[in-house]
Amino acid sequence: MNKLHHTQYKKNYRNYILSCINSDDQELKTDQDKINYLFNRFYSEYSWNISRVGKKAALAEWLSGLAIDIEYYNDEIVKLAIKLGSIDENPSEKLQEKIVSGYWDFMANMILNLESEVN
Repeated sequence: MNKLHHTQYKKNYRNYILSCINSDDQELKTDQDKINYLFNRFYSEYSWNISRVGKKAALAEWLSGLAIDIEYYNDEIVKLAIKLGSIDENPSEKLQEKIVSGYWDFMANMILNLESEVN
């Protein structure tokens, strides 16, 4: 897959993230249910950290602790970026390192974009 325009690959990430949100306690039928569940969980588990480091950094840290079932191995992160269209196939080592090092912040941004859908 070739790199897509950011408006398209952001939709792909949105759909990917929503597909990874699950609950053992409640049935999440709609995207809205999943977004509400995710943020309720984040705030209940990590609100203490928001005032310390800011919302995006707190969310990135929460995600890096595998709060939801998203990719976390470096190779898989790069494959996901290719699959969802945020980078071209066969990225250079330098680009792969950039993708991996910015992954948690990037995913936090994508998730923060979801929060605007509920407000």
